[in-house]
Amino acid sequence: MRIRIVVPPDPDALAEYDVQRFRVGDIYEVPVRLASLLIIAGYAKSVSAGVSAAEAADFSSPRTRRPTRS
Repeated sequence: MRIRIVVPPDPDALAEYDVQRFRVGDIYEVPVRLASLLIIAGYAKSVSAGVSAAEAADFSSPRTRRPTRS
């Protein structure tokens, strides 16, 4: 997922990831989970067309969902 960093990420808040490389204003292609964490925490904004913060927070894939029967 493509994101733009808007605030320098706090390395202590995201200790699971190496976020020191991220620079404000730059665009990065990162895994969806990391992108979601950065967006929800307010460190980044999505630059992917048509993807909102709510969609970024949904880790499930619509391609793997089974249709429900009524």
